[in-house]
Amino acid sequence: MRYLILASAVALMASAGIAAAQGTRQIDRSGVDRAAWEFAQELNTADAFQAYLESFPDGLFRDEAEAQLFALRPDLAPEPQPEPPRTSLVIVPPHGDCTVCPRVIRIPGGETVLGSEQGGAEGPRTVQTIASFEIAATEITVGDMRAFEEATGTRTRRSCFVWTEQGRLRSRDGAYWGAPGYDVTDDHPAACISWDDAMAYVDWLNTEDASGGWRLPSEAEFEYAARGSLDLEYPWPGGASAICQRVNGAGAESRFRHRNTACDDGTEAPVPAGVFPVNPYGLSHMIGNLWEWTADCWNGSHRGATADGAARTTGTCSSRVLRGGSWDDPPENLRVSYRVGIPKTRRQANVGFRVARDLAPGG
Repeated sequence: MRYLILASAVALMASAGIAAAQGTRQIDRSGVDRAAWEFAQELNTADAFQAYLESFPDGLFRDEAEAQLFALRPDLAPEPQPEPPRTSLVIVPPHGDCTVCPRVIRIPGGETVLGSEQGGAEGPRTVQTIASFEIAATEITVGDMRAFEEATGTRTRRSCFVWTEQGRLRSRDGAYWGAPGYDVTDDHPAACISWDDAMAYVDWLNTEDASGGWRLPSEAEFEYAARGSLDLEYPWPGGASAICQRVNGAGAESRFRHRNTACDDGTEAPVPAGVFPVNPYGLSHMIGNLWEWTADCWNGSHRGATADGAARTTGTCSSRVLRGGSWDDPPENLRVSYRVGIPKTRRQANVGFRVARDLAPGG
């Protein structure tokens, strides 16, 4: 039974080779890979998944096959890597200073590389030197937005794109951060926030905090902080095979067709801070849970990005950059370098934000 997949793959490639020799078609290696993976899923045994990995060590479904194999045969899983040390300092606003300001983490400056080798919107890889800065330990919450509206008398628009039962994003009147299409408490991250809403919140923080300096993070700062000390696509021990233990994405429990069937992360909606492990800097849900707004105007690549990681203020500024991925995203979208841009006026049930600030002089 174990080598049925090996035999199946060889047979598929042989038949494809015969057809190619006869001039009927070229060998579709990705099709062979996919057929072998479907066969392994149908058998659903440790031997089947191990045979797939032996046949296709760099296959399209390697991560999913490893996850399935290790779930069935934990003894074959590699030894867990130790967590990288945390090198940051947690800053709590002093009592009596700014009671509405979030807890922040001080991120030490350093050299980094923005982007990935995938090119397109993620390239080119760009060397940058990031100055130390502070960023909120968690996403801005439903309770935070409630305090903002009560204090300022403003009211964000009650209309938001939410997910339908058919798995489509559709605008719904009445949907907002307090009712985003799923149940929330004051501790949940606030979704259905536009970029303009986030900027209004930032302006309010700056009126409440005498030291000021509050802003949205640049996308370079966001990627730098999300990477922690690991320059990896998935910046945690275990990589893609540990994704369901590390981040809130679209796991097997999800209703979306693009879900990751290899594992179940235990929740189908956003969760409060701390449900999934924090990263080496102590930041919660930098990857997954909600997409987060950054300060940058949308540009289709990193070409022209500044060497200091500052927000880009030219490009398509009617759209802004989102980072981090969300609860409804497959593993591909949960890579640390993945980025998208959407209109800054748009409110979605998978988009929120966190705030950042420069270090005070002498800080």
